[in-house]
Parts: sequence; structure tokens; C-alpha cells
Amino acid sequence: MNYIKKDLGAYNLHIIKTNLYKTITVKIFFREEAKKENITKRNFLNRIIMLGSNDYKTKVELTKAEQDLYAVNISCTNRRIGNYLDTGLSLKVLNDKYTEPGNFEKSLDLLDSLIFNPKVTNKAFDEVDFATVYEEYKADLNSLSEDKMTYALIKGLEAIAPNNIVSYRGIGYLEDLEKITKENLYSYYEEVIKHNFVDIFVLGDVEEEYITNIFREKFKINTFKKQPIKALVTPLKSSRIKTVKEDISSEQDNLIVTLNLNNLTDYERNYPLSLYNAILGGGSESLLFREIREKNSLSYYISSTPNKLDNLIIIRGGIARGKSNNAVNIIKKILKDLENGKIDDEQINKAKEYYTSAIDDIIESPFQIIESYYMIELLGVDDIETKRKKMLKVTRDEIIALAKKIKINTIYILEGSDDNGEN
Repeated sequence: MNYIKKDLGAYNLHIIKTNLYKTITVKIFFREEAKKENITKRNFLNRIIMLGSNDYKTKVELTKAEQDLYAVNISCTNRRIGNYLDTGLSLKVLNDKYTEPGNFEKSLDLLDSLIFNPKVTNKAFDEVDFATVYEEYKADLNSLSEDKMTYALIKGLEAIAPNNIVSYRGIGYLEDLEKITKENLYSYYEEVIKHNFVDIFVLGDVEEEYITNIFREKFKINTFKKQPIKALVTPLKSSRIKTVKEDISSEQDNLIVTLNLNNLTDYERNYPLSLYNAILGGGSESLLFREIREKNSLSYYISSTPNKLDNLIIIRGGIARGKSNNAVNIIKKILKDLENGKIDDEQINKAKEYYTSAIDDIIESPFQIIESYYMIELLGVDDIETKRKKMLKVTRDEIIALAKKIKINTIYILEGSDDNGEN
């Protein structure tokens, strides 16, 4: 792979040249400082621009256009990543070598139309599209508790610190949805286009000069340049473990345990932490899976995920009803054992194999490769192959030193009960 970064003034263009795929993948990232009041607007905006544009008035017209371009795939994602709200608009299309000359440019025109030519009249989004999105989004927010684990995760993070950035709901808020109008949504759209940080990635068997020229021509973004903020969230502080319980009608408990990462170095965050997490709860060989699910039969599933930019590890599990306290006691023992150095070479070697396998999976996916390079841009982390080499050199002592910096912050238990409220 050959990586090229070009500063085109209002945005950075990243070209990743590879002949591994028959497709060309484009992903455009818009990001801004994370503000709670913008989460719902941003989600709404993403939904409405994917319905069509002034060139494609209906979803049917848009779908037909995609099929005519050899089934080009266009999608949109939204997330909070550390201190940023981040939107990714993606396009994946067969290279012209396998279709016909000009197909890639026509596909870019379609993406360009969705982004820069939305269905707007008198500085307001189309009334029919707005109403459609509003009702669908409202239904999603109202049905939040139906997905018990998602609900537990949201409530578990809110239990840490209700007004802290780590507690922000990625799905948005019903009270904020009710404040959105087709006029103020368009005003927010203009803010995004004019003031967000923008990075464009192109991956495939492409020529640098051709890609540079075509984006200069088609993506005339004039964003106002400002100083980027740090993506890394300030670590949380807690002097004691907080435990929160809530009842819900369910055949199982849903458990969320959040762990603080205290004063990690960049090296620890990028390397020992990944191996620590693999040992703790990264798969079927992990301690959580072995001790809680297999040995004690307490869980239907359990795993841990490092949220590096939030300085957290999140343990989540579907636990047999009424058995969450037992699971928590085992989690505490596992964390203490790791802190005390009860890690053997076999566990470390399996964790490195787990990580190496994850690296191999990245190379199989154009979107994961782009994500990896985006993290280089955003955080200054190492490239894929450098990560592989450094990870294999992590020592047992480095993992133990990291384990001493990890403490439980909050335990949230969504306790299952029958319809009569009995656990």
C-alpha cells in the first residue's frame, strides 16, 4: 500500500493506493467539537440527506441511480469519537476497469449531490422528508428500552457522570428532537459544511494526479480553518466504586462495569492496553469468558472493550437473572489478580495472536484500512505494520504496570424481573 496525504486548503485528501481490491472506496469525514445539543441534530441530518437531493427527488430515484452505476454503495455513519462528533459519508464502487469509463466520476457526482445539493427550499429542508425522518427517529428513541443491552450501556455510562462527555447518548435525545425544525436543521447543515474539519480518503487502484484533480473539481468545500482540539477525553476521577441498579422486565440481567484508565502513556494506551483487554475479555480465551461463562455458568455472553479516547474499558454481559452480584465479585477478583501479576506467558502469547488476527482482518476490509489511517491523522498513532511489530514486543511487566492503573468506576445492573416485578 502506498499512502499519500495532500493539503487541499479547506480539507485534507488522503490517497491509499492498492491493487488488493476491484473497488474504489471513498470516505469523507466531517468532525466538530462534541456538544450534547448537536448530537440529535447531527443524527437527523445524516438521515435526511440520505433520502435524496434536488437531483434525486425520491428514494426510488436515488436507488435507481445507484443501480445504474453498477450498484454503487453509499452510506452514512455517525459517532462520538473522544471530544469530537464525527460523521462519515462513504462510497464504494467498482473500478472503471471492471465497468465502463466515467463510472467512478458519475458515482462521485451522486455523492456530491447528496452532500452539497440537498432538498432545500427557502433555507428549509423538504417538508415531506423532514416529517418522514422525524417520525422514524422518534420511534427509534421511544423504543430504546426494547434493546436491553443498548439501554443498559447508555444508562451505565450516564451513571458514571451524567454531564460528562462520556455519558452522551450517541443515538440522541427525544427532548432535543422535539426542538428541531426544518429551518434550524438547515442552519445546522450550513454550520457543518462551512466549519467542520474535513478529511477525504480514497482507497483503491488509482492514480494520485487523477484523484487530486477530480476532488479539486467536484468537492469545493470552503471550510473555515480553526485550531483542532485534542481528541482524547480528560480521564475521569473517582474515589469509590458507584453501584446503580434498575429493574426491567427481562429473563436476564444486563451488566455494565466501567473501568477508569488512569494516567496512561501513549505507548500504554496503544499497546499494553490492547493485550490487557484481550486477556481480560477480548474473546473466548479471555478470563471473563472462561471464569464467568464457562466455569461458573453465570452469563450468556460477556466481553470487554477498551474505549481508548474516553480513558475507559467497558465490560458488558448478559447475566443469568439475579446472578449479577456473583459476576461482579468474579470480575473484581480477576482485576485484582491481573494487578498482582497473575499473568502467564501462554495468556500473553494468545493475546498477541488475537491482536495479530485482528490486524489481518483490517487488511481484508477497505473501510477498516481507511479507519486505521484516519486514526493516524486524528491521534498520530502508528501505521498497521508498525503496530504489529511493536505489539509483539510488549512484555509481561508492561502489561502488569498497566493493570495497576485500571480501577472500577461504576457498576450498573439492569436487573431482570418477571411481569410481577420479581427477580
